[in-house]
Amino acid sequence: MVVFLKSIKMVFLIPLIVVISSIFIIDYFYFSKENETIKNQKQIEQKNTNQDKQKYLESILNQK
Repeated sequence: MVVFLKSIKMVFLIPLIVVISSIFIIDYFYFSKENETIKNQKQIEQKNTNQDKQKYLESILNQK
């Protein structure tokens, strides 16, 4: 009877561990892709901002 109860615990415990682990793994991969996309967007925005600053300064210098 004790062996049966231990096996029942394992039967429920193993799938629970697998499900929880898979949730963390999927979450990690999903957010790593999302973070990479956001990082790329910020780099593009920073580049555009620097270009805009340079154009603004050039326009000021050209006005004089």
